[in-house]
Amino acid sequence: MSEEPEPTAPRPMDVGAEALRGLAHPLRARILDDLQSRGPATATILGERLGESSGSTSYHLRQLARFGFVEADPGHTGKRDRWWRIRSGGWRFNGIDHLRDPATREAAEIVLDRYYAGRRERLDRWHALVEKRPDAPRVRRWRQAMQDSVSHARMTPEETEEFAGELQDFIRAWTHRFEGRTAQSHPDTESVELQTDLFPDLVEGDVEPDER
Repeated sequence: MSEEPEPTAPRPMDVGAEALRGLAHPLRARILDDLQSRGPATATILGERLGESSGSTSYHLRQLARFGFVEADPGHTGKRDRWWRIRSGGWRFNGIDHLRDPATREAAEIVLDRYYAGRRERLDRWHALVEKRPDAPRVRRWRQAMQDSVSHARMTPEETEEFAGELQDFIRAWTHRFEGRTAQSHPDTESVELQTDLFPDLVEGDVEPDER
């Protein structure tokens, strides 16, 4: 009897102009952050966590679902209140192209500013906690597991694009293994964040004049 192949991880959604503008609302960003870090929730639960009314969170969840960022959680089907989770596979968008397009520049600036500020804030928060409470059991346990590194390689743009694609496939395959876990079902886990940047180490003096 042949073994069935493991299900492949869903592919990320490409965010277009309309969806990007829908993502620019600050409460929607907070809802997505909460769902990513704490797992599936209802509009009522999110309202309590974020200090908002359930009517407001319900409206913005529906908008996020319309643009494809969240979906109904299959682990809570049949319940009276609708449960939501982050879209399987996540999403991606080309920030540089959206910044260059006048139709999406403003929304892209809002989303990217919040994205990079949030990344820095969460990393700084972890470092501050390690500095302040290094001997707390949970901090001590995670201090050995966390990684902070920088790597360099000399590649062409085509090789870099291929490398990025394979890296994202690897990350999606790994994170897909843990999909559906919650703090209640796996109390020995925490929400773990991986931050990656891939870019050429160029300065303005290295760049030839613009084409005319």
